[in-house]
Amino acid sequence: MIDISLLINIIIDILTFLAIYLVLAVSLNLQYGYAGIPNFGLALSAAGGAYVTGALTGRIAMTIYGVGEGLDFMTDNTKITELINARLIHDPLMGIMIFVLIIAIATVINAGLGYIASRPAIKLRADYLMMTLIAMAEAARVIGINYYPLVGGTFWVHVPDLFAWMGDMKRVGVCLIIFAIAIIVFLAAQVMVTSPYGRLLRAVRDNEVTAECVGKDVVKIRTKVIIIGSIIASLAGVLYAFHLQTVLATAFKRTDWTFWPWLMVMVGGPSNNIGAAVGTLVVILTRRMIIYYKHYFEAYVPFEVIWLEQIMLGLALILIMIFRPQGLIPEKPTRVRGLPTKPSQKPREKSKEA
Repeated sequence: MIDISLLINIIIDILTFLAIYLVLAVSLNLQYGYAGIPNFGLALSAAGGAYVTGALTGRIAMTIYGVGEGLDFMTDNTKITELINARLIHDPLMGIMIFVLIIAIATVINAGLGYIASRPAIKLRADYLMMTLIAMAEAARVIGINYYPLVGGTFWVHVPDLFAWMGDMKRVGVCLIIFAIAIIVFLAAQVMVTSPYGRLLRAVRDNEVTAECVGKDVVKIRTKVIIIGSIIASLAGVLYAFHLQTVLATAFKRTDWTFWPWLMVMVGGPSNNIGAAVGTLVVILTRRMIIYYKHYFEAYVPFEVIWLEQIMLGLALILIMIFRPQGLIPEKPTRVRGLPTKPSQKPREKSKEA
């Protein structure tokens, strides 16, 4: 007999992670697929969003409600969070206001981080740019691990439950909020890449020399794309932190927050947001099924089953690059109003003799 409650929890879990990683995939696809920027430092923005959530949400709520007087926010974090949650149960308006405020602060701060990350590296070749962005993402993780007042160092910091007022419907409600934000991000990115600005990004990606010859500032365009991508990716970190209600610096590894989004984009198809969404769905379903049922594979794999995810990541990337480098849904040609996408099949009329 099927356990309905377990099935509902699995569906909620899949939808939540699907929404969070869809935001990351859209951010990467905008930078790599459309602008040709190989951002292997995606974890920088995701961690930045989560750090802002963990460091500021509790402190802001603590100040507003005037709780925890004489207590240290990090040392007495659990007690302070319990006092805040007791207030938030009866105050939905304040919970929503703090949620919106944290999103606004995270986007502003990560826009600055994106600018800082892009300026020293944007003029470099693709391989050096990748190494620089990876190093910056790793630096953010090291800072989070070693600077205790930020998010608790190697421990963690609790995030107040801003949606405690939803009661028993909180899991469903939070899932719907996260999914709605992901859909809004997807639609906004889709509008952007189908506009003249999207055609400009493809032009810079395909031939930056030609773009410069017609007066386009390639460095400025790429800087803006990295900033926009950083803002979008930071939302994934914010949503992830509110979903788990904790922030742990060691959780923001390159594997989870950079390489998995890369696999999603490559599976679905670069330079195609619908393809990125399909790739995200395929990878998330596969990952969650492995996480749920990985112990059933112990008798069939010649290694520890805990490494199955990482091995699958590397194997899937290799297979995609060999057999389907364009992804499941290849990039469509740019359409310009007034011009046909295919050459006319009508034969030319022969010129009449005078």
